[in-house]
Amino acid sequence: MDLSKGREGCWEPFQLKLIGSLPLEDLREGPVRVTYPPYDVVVVSLNGEVFALEDACNHAGASLAEGDVENACISCPMHGYLFSLRTGELVAPKGLCGPQRTYRVEHRESEVFLWDDEPVQLIGV
Repeated sequence: MDLSKGREGCWEPFQLKLIGSLPLEDLREGPVRVTYPPYDVVVVSLNGEVFALEDACNHAGASLAEGDVENACISCPMHGYLFSLRTGELVAPKGLCGPQRTYRVEHRESEVFLWDDEPVQLIGV
């Protein structure tokens, strides 16, 4: 459980939602698409780091798992838009669509866990 600052400035408990996990050995260098309904996630292993973003490009819906990875960015195979793996921000071309949703990644031994970074408010706490 984590603590997050609430709307009124008070600290309120919340819990992140586990999307799913996969063995670290299943990740190759480059993008891999994983599905944990209702989530479709592109997971990228790059230079020892693992990143996770929503797979469907928010511009036209193409699978980012079919794109290329270069300079810590992933490209949309449909129009070539570049998204930062770290932040999901659109790197190029600027201003044509919003950022790509990112997910938290956690390593535990040989397993990679993906977390929805939208906190779930705990009821009655």
